[in-house]
Amino acid sequence: MKKISFLTGFIILLLFGAATYFSGCIHDACVARNIDCQNNGTCRDGDCICPSGYEGDSCQFKVNEKFEGCYKVIRTGFINDTIPDDNDDTLCIRANAGNSDKFGITFFSIRDSIVFVYKGTVNGNFITVPEQTILDTTNAVNILYTVSGSGSLNGKVVTITLNSNWPIINKSKITYGGTKYEE
Repeated sequence: MKKISFLTGFIILLLFGAATYFSGCIHDACVARNIDCQNNGTCRDGDCICPSGYEGDSCQFKVNEKFEGCYKVIRTGFINDTIPDDNDDTLCIRANAGNSDKFGITFFSIRDSIVFVYKGTVNGNFITVPEQTILDTTNAVNILYTVSGSGSLNGKVVTITLNSNWPIINKSKITYGGTKYEE
């Protein structure tokens, strides 16, 4: 009887020890796939979780880099709620340089050799153009006006709407919509 209870106790202890030992062997997809998350990203269940301002399979891209490029757009302008023009245009977007600026963009329209430069920020696929003062030097008289707006990027299609307040014509709205030039 002593042998049976000793043997039963030994088997229970052996099974408990084996269960404890093998439970520490949990499959780690990050190690198994050799996942390397860049820019302080962390791996969870085989996927990189990117810090704010980065995206991609390995957190390798700044969020503003996907906006970079020139777009063939239709520029539709409204002045005091009437449409004075609807023209082909080129809108170029540049990701702001520097490692610290992951959200900033600079964009400009090239139309009839007149270039106006605007600043914006991105969040995901959305663009915000905070209110800013622009100096228009295209005429004999320099004119200051304010502009703000918003937009988005859907694949290779960009749309940006700018609302402006001018001292002479009161308000205008310009919408750019078009696709990225293929490189």
